[in-house]
Amino acid sequence: MPSRARAPVLTHFIRSRLVVWMKSISLTDEADQKLKSWKTEPSESFSKVVLKAVPERGTAAKMEQGFKRLPALTQKQSEAMGASLAWANDWPSCADLWATPSVDADTP
Repeated sequence: MPSRARAPVLTHFIRSRLVVWMKSISLTDEADQKLKSWKTEPSESFSKVVLKAVPERGTAAKMEQGFKRLPALTQKQSEAMGASLAWANDWPSCADLWATPSVDADTP
C-alpha cells in the first residue's frame, strides 16, 4: 500500500517574497522505508537523500562519483554483500544448465 504523500506546500511571505514549492510523489511502504534508511540525520530532507544515493545518469566516471558520495556500509550491509559475492563466485557449486543433462530427459 503506498504511503500517503504530503500535499504540496506553498509558503509565501509578503515582505521577503519567499515562495517554496514542493512536489509530491507516491511511494510504496517498502520504498519509503528504504529511503528513510538512507537518512543520516532526522532533519535530512528526502531530496538530499535522493541526490546523495541516486547516481547521475551517464558515464562510469559519474557513477563512480555517485558511489563516493554514499555513506559507508553498516556491518550488516557489508556482511550481506560479502555473502552475496562469495555465493556468486562459488563456481564449483554452480551447475551449467546448458551442459548438464536434465533429470527429466526422455533420452535413455
